[in-house]
Amino acid sequence: MKQRSKNFVVFMIAMMLSFSPVCAFADEINNPAPFSITSGLGFNEDDQDVTFDDSRMVYGETAPFAGISVTVCRMDSEGVMFEDYNDTLEVGSLGIFSTVLPLELGTNYIEITVNGEDYEEETYCYEVKRKPQAVKEELKSMIALPGLMPKYE
Repeated sequence: MKQRSKNFVVFMIAMMLSFSPVCAFADEINNPAPFSITSGLGFNEDDQDVTFDDSRMVYGETAPFAGISVTVCRMDSEGVMFEDYNDTLEVGSLGIFSTVLPLELGTNYIEITVNGEDYEEETYCYEVKRKPQAVKEELKSMIALPGLMPKYE
Protein backbone atom coordinates (compact mmCIF):
# COMPACT_ATOMS: atom_id res chain seq x y z
CA MET A 1 0.00 0.00 0.00
CA LYS A 2 2.82 2.39 0.85
CA GLN A 3 4.52 1.68 -2.49
CA ARG A 4 1.29 2.39 -4.32
CA SER A 5 0.76 5.74 -2.57
CA LYS A 6 4.39 6.71 -3.27
CA ASN A 7 3.93 5.95 -6.94
CA PHE A 8 0.69 7.95 -6.97
CA VAL A 9 2.41 10.98 -5.34
CA VAL A 10 5.32 10.81 -7.80
CA PHE A 11 2.86 10.50 -10.69
CA MET A 12 0.85 13.52 -9.46
CA ILE A 13 4.00 15.64 -9.02
CA ALA A 14 5.13 14.71 -12.54
CA MET A 15 1.69 15.64 -13.92
CA MET A 16 1.65 18.97 -12.08
CA LEU A 17 5.10 19.86 -13.38
CA SER A 18 4.31 18.86 -16.94
CA PHE A 19 1.00 20.78 -17.08
CA SER A 20 2.02 23.81 -15.04
CA PRO A 21 2.48 27.00 -17.06
CA VAL A 22 6.05 27.59 -18.04
CA CYS A 23 7.12 31.16 -18.75
CA ALA A 24 10.47 31.93 -20.26
CA PHE A 25 11.50 35.50 -20.80
CA ALA A 26 14.02 35.86 -23.59
CA ASP A 27 16.38 38.78 -23.38
CA GLU A 28 16.65 40.80 -26.57
CA ILE A 29 19.95 40.11 -28.25
CA ASN A 30 21.76 43.30 -29.14
CA ASN A 31 24.65 42.66 -31.48
CA PRO A 32 25.80 46.06 -32.80
CA ALA A 33 28.37 46.23 -35.55
CA PRO A 34 31.85 46.69 -34.05
CA PHE A 35 33.25 50.15 -34.69
CA SER A 36 36.23 52.16 -33.51
CA ILE A 37 37.81 55.42 -34.64
CA THR A 38 41.58 55.17 -34.57
CA SER A 39 42.31 58.73 -35.70
CA GLY A 40 40.50 61.90 -36.68
CA LEU A 41 37.62 62.10 -34.22
CA GLY A 42 37.57 62.14 -30.43
CA PHE A 43 37.24 58.81 -28.70
CA ASN A 44 34.47 60.10 -26.46
CA GLU A 45 31.27 60.93 -28.35
CA ASP A 46 30.22 63.41 -25.63
CA ASP A 47 33.24 65.70 -26.06
CA GLN A 48 33.36 68.42 -28.70
CA ASP A 49 36.50 68.56 -30.84
CA VAL A 50 37.83 71.95 -32.03
CA THR A 51 39.82 72.61 -35.22
CA PHE A 52 40.88 75.37 -37.61
CA ASP A 53 41.03 73.04 -40.65
CA ASP A 54 38.40 72.92 -43.38
CA SER A 55 38.44 69.10 -43.50
CA ARG A 56 39.13 66.14 -41.25
CA MET A 57 40.64 62.78 -42.21
CA VAL A 58 39.00 59.95 -40.24
CA TYR A 59 40.47 56.46 -39.91
CA GLY A 60 38.83 53.52 -38.19
CA GLU A 61 38.06 49.84 -38.00
CA THR A 62 34.85 47.86 -38.19
CA ALA A 63 33.58 44.47 -39.36
CA PRO A 64 34.86 43.36 -42.77
CA PHE A 65 32.55 44.27 -45.66
CA ALA A 66 30.40 46.48 -43.42
CA GLY A 67 28.58 49.47 -44.86
CA ILE A 68 29.26 52.92 -43.43
CA SER A 69 27.12 55.99 -43.95
CA VAL A 70 28.60 59.37 -42.96
CA THR A 71 26.56 62.55 -42.63
CA VAL A 72 27.86 66.00 -41.66
CA CYS A 73 25.20 68.52 -40.61
CA ARG A 74 25.03 72.02 -39.18
CA MET A 75 22.33 73.85 -37.31
CA ASP A 76 20.99 77.15 -38.62
CA SER A 77 20.01 80.12 -36.46
CA GLU A 78 16.49 78.75 -36.02
CA GLY A 79 17.75 75.40 -34.69
CA VAL A 80 16.97 73.43 -37.85
CA MET A 81 19.59 70.87 -38.92
CA PHE A 82 20.64 70.86 -42.55
CA GLU A 83 22.96 68.45 -44.29
CA ASP A 84 26.31 69.64 -45.66
CA TYR A 85 27.80 66.29 -46.67
CA ASN A 86 26.65 62.70 -47.07
CA ASP A 87 28.66 59.70 -48.21
CA THR A 88 28.35 55.92 -48.14
CA LEU A 89 31.32 53.58 -48.28
CA GLU A 90 31.88 49.86 -48.05
CA VAL A 91 34.69 48.54 -45.89
CA GLY A 92 37.14 46.06 -47.37
CA SER A 93 38.10 42.59 -46.17
CA LEU A 94 40.48 43.92 -43.50
CA GLY A 95 37.79 46.03 -41.84
CA ILE A 96 39.80 49.27 -42.15
CA PHE A 97 38.29 52.46 -43.56
CA SER A 98 39.20 56.12 -44.07
CA THR A 99 37.30 59.14 -45.29
CA VAL A 100 37.76 62.90 -45.53
CA LEU A 101 35.00 64.97 -43.96
CA PRO A 102 34.51 68.59 -45.10
CA LEU A 103 33.92 71.00 -42.21
CA GLU A 104 32.14 74.34 -42.30
CA LEU A 105 32.64 77.18 -39.79
CA GLY A 106 30.75 76.57 -36.56
CA THR A 107 29.67 73.30 -35.01
CA ASN A 108 29.57 70.33 -37.38
CA TYR A 109 27.47 67.38 -36.24
CA ILE A 110 28.88 64.13 -37.60
CA GLU A 111 26.76 61.00 -37.65
CA ILE A 112 28.33 57.68 -38.61
CA THR A 113 26.03 54.69 -39.13
CA VAL A 114 27.57 51.22 -39.38
CA ASN A 115 25.76 48.10 -40.52
CA GLY A 116 27.21 44.75 -41.40
CA GLU A 117 26.15 41.22 -42.14
CA ASP A 118 25.14 39.40 -38.93
CA TYR A 119 25.19 42.73 -37.02
CA GLU A 120 22.58 45.29 -36.09
CA GLU A 121 22.85 48.85 -37.35
CA GLU A 122 24.55 51.21 -34.90
CA THR A 123 24.87 55.01 -35.07
CA TYR A 124 27.66 57.10 -33.53
CA CYS A 125 27.51 60.89 -33.17
CA TYR A 126 30.39 63.35 -32.89
CA GLU A 127 30.74 67.12 -32.81
CA VAL A 128 33.59 69.09 -34.37
CA LYS A 129 33.66 72.85 -33.98
CA ARG A 130 35.57 74.71 -36.69
CA LYS A 131 36.98 78.09 -35.71
CA PRO A 132 38.06 80.79 -38.20
CA GLN A 133 41.75 81.12 -39.17
CA ALA A 134 41.78 84.66 -37.67
CA VAL A 135 41.45 83.11 -34.20
CA LYS A 136 44.44 80.89 -34.93
CA GLU A 137 46.56 83.86 -36.01
CA GLU A 138 45.49 85.80 -32.91
CA LEU A 139 46.48 82.91 -30.67
CA LYS A 140 49.89 82.69 -32.37
CA SER A 141 50.62 86.34 -31.62
CA MET A 142 49.69 86.10 -27.94
CA ILE A 143 52.45 85.93 -25.35
CA ALA A 144 51.78 84.06 -22.15
CA LEU A 145 54.32 84.17 -19.38
CA PRO A 146 53.93 81.99 -16.31
CA GLY A 147 53.24 83.99 -13.17
CA LEU A 148 52.39 87.17 -15.06
CA MET A 149 48.87 88.12 -14.05
CA PRO A 150 47.04 91.32 -14.94
CA LYS A 151 46.66 93.70 -12.01
CA TYR A 152 43.10 94.55 -11.09
CA GLU A 153 42.65 97.70 -9.04
